[in-house]
Formats: sequence, structure tokens, C-alpha cells
Amino acid sequence: MYKIRGKVLSKRTEEIKTKKGDIYKKMLVTLEETDTGFHNVHQFELFGETSIDLLGDKVKQDRFIKIDFYIKSNEWKDRFFNTLSIKDVELEEMLTVEDMPFTD
Repeated sequence: MYKIRGKVLSKRTEEIKTKKGDIYKKMLVTLEETDTGFHNVHQFELFGETSIDLLGDKVKQDRFIKIDFYIKSNEWKDRFFNTLSIKDVELEEMLTVEDMPFTD
């Protein structure tokens, strides 16, 4: 499992309809990584209505979060396609002036 911290640039939910007619939901979360000194942008996937209900509220636009994730790969026609699959999300609390310690 991997970990990353960054700022949420966007999130959106999509529905996927299979050939059998089943409907599944996934949430796509776009995150800008800032801790490394580079501003790399990555897109993560939260799959399934249960996972979205459990973790989706922790993903808020323009807020910093920490994500635990797995890398999943699929091969198709001699090419590999990767998915960054979210395992857990932690929303960082916003500090206010009142939260900061006072020093003389």
C-alpha cells in the first residue's frame, strides 16, 4: 500500500453500466501532490457505492487529504493501464488563528 498527501482539485462520480445491465458507481478524485516540491497531479478511484458512502464525504474540494492507495494494473493488447485505487482517506483539519499557539 502507498500513501500520498495533497490538495483536492476535483471530485466527480460516474456510473458504469455493464453489458448485463448492472450499474456500478465510482468516484474520481484529482489530487495535486505538494509535499515533494513538485506539483504532480494524480487521479484516484474510489469504486463501489459502499466505499463512496463510507469515504466520499472526507474528500472536499480545495482541502488537503491523505490517501492510502493501491496500484492496480490491467494488460490489454500488450499495453498496461494503471488505476490508483483508494483504500482509505483522511481529511486534514484546517487550522485557524485560534488554533495556533501564542508565543511571546
